[in-house]
Amino acid sequence: MKLFIDTADPREILTARDWGVLDGVTTNPSIISRGGKDMQATLQKVLDASPGPVLCQAVGWDDRATLAGQARWLHRLSHRIVVKLPMSPAGIQALLLLKKEDPGMQIAITLVCSVAQAYLAAKAGADMVALFAGPLDQVQDQEVDLVAPVRRMLDVQHYATQILACGRYPRSFGEFAVAGAHICTLRFEFISLLYEHPFTEKRMRGFSADWQATFGAATWPTAGT
Repeated sequence: MKLFIDTADPREILTARDWGVLDGVTTNPSIISRGGKDMQATLQKVLDASPGPVLCQAVGWDDRATLAGQARWLHRLSHRIVVKLPMSPAGIQALLLLKKEDPGMQIAITLVCSVAQAYLAAKAGADMVALFAGPLDQVQDQEVDLVAPVRRMLDVQHYATQILACGRYPRSFGEFAVAGAHICTLRFEFISLLYEHPFTEKRMRGFSADWQATFGAATWPTAGT
């Protein structure tokens, strides 16, 4: 499973990239709007910082021509952009039109909240479906199990569409990986939490205390590269 960061802040992207595990970036209209008044400059900074694909969403949801026009412009700007279209009749219509024009254009259908919606997107030729399992998990009493059934549907129907799951917690990240998501996107603070566990820190502090009690600040000798 690939790990994407959900942000338009180049500093967050570069920090996560420096950790060595980042594959790409996701954005949405709300995230881009936080980058300032110059939307193109914000997007370009994201492209410059990202180690891989950048998902960028067309604005609107009910006008096929407007969505398709924005998708063409984004694709011309950079072939690393995966255009996100909304889960709506107009979004699916724009997807069908764009795939007919250019089968190589990478397109994701976003705000997918059910297996039925994922099926429609895959049938229309979406390269990815962005499942909002994490946000749904925050507003329901029971855990949301969306990734696993969508993955089973895609496998049974022989669709090559990839699953992008939006997570909120380290627990969901692990569950998405087990359930078969191809990509998980997390905000910076949640990526940071993936590295953390109270037992890990407790045990490492114990190792350090035992070592220092005998050897002080000494370490094993180091070898040059």
